[in-house]
Amino acid sequence: MRDDDQLVADYLKRLRRAARTMPRARRRELIDEIAAHIAEARATGEVPLQRVLDDLGDPKDIAATGSARKPLGVREIAAVVLLLIGGFIFLAGWVAGLVLLWASPRWRWPDKLLGTLVWPFGYLGALYGLLAGAFTNAANNAGEFCGYGCTSTSPGGGMPQWLGDLIVVAVFVAPIAVAVWLVLRARRVPDQAERPIFEPART
Repeated sequence: MRDDDQLVADYLKRLRRAARTMPRARRRELIDEIAAHIAEARATGEVPLQRVLDDLGDPKDIAATGSARKPLGVREIAAVVLLLIGGFIFLAGWVAGLVLLWASPRWRWPDKLLGTLVWPFGYLGALYGLLAGAFTNAANNAGEFCGYGCTSTSPGGGMPQWLGDLIVVAVFVAPIAVAVWLVLRARRVPDQAERPIFEPART
C-alpha cells in the first residue's frame, strides 16, 4: 500500500510540474480531478494501480491538453494594442487596455503586472520620458556654458553618447517586447472558463 501511495505521489508531482504554466485555479482543478480519478479507481480495486496510471497517460500530455496554444481573442488583441498606443487617446485608451488586461483570465498576475508597469501609458509614456530626459540634458548643457566674463561652477561632463543611445533603444524596445510577451503568454495559457479535456483511455 505504501508503494502505491508513493507511486501516486510521484505521478501527481510530475503532473504538477508539467502544469506549472497553467493558471493556479485551473492547475489545482486539473490535479484534483486526476487525484479523484485515481482515488476512485483504487477504491474499487478492479484495475491495478499501474494500469490506472498508464491509462491516464503521461502527465506532460495531460497538461499539454489543458494548455494548448490558442488564437488570441478580441479582448486580448485590444488589450495589447491599447497598452501600446492607447495613451495617445486622451490616456483613456491605455486605461481601457489596462482594464482588459486585468479582466482577462488568459494572463497570470505577473504578466498583468509587467504589462502595467512597462511602460505606463505605453509609447506615450516612453515619448514623455525621452522628452523629459532631453530637456534635462539641455538644461544641464546650458548651465555648463559660460560666456565672456563669467565662471562656470558646473562639474561638467554630460551623459555619454552611448548611454543616451542605449536609453533610447530601451525606451522604444521595452513596450513592444512586453507586447510580444503578452501575446505569447495569452496563446500559451488557456482561458480558465474552459475545463481541461481529461479522458483516460478506455479499456
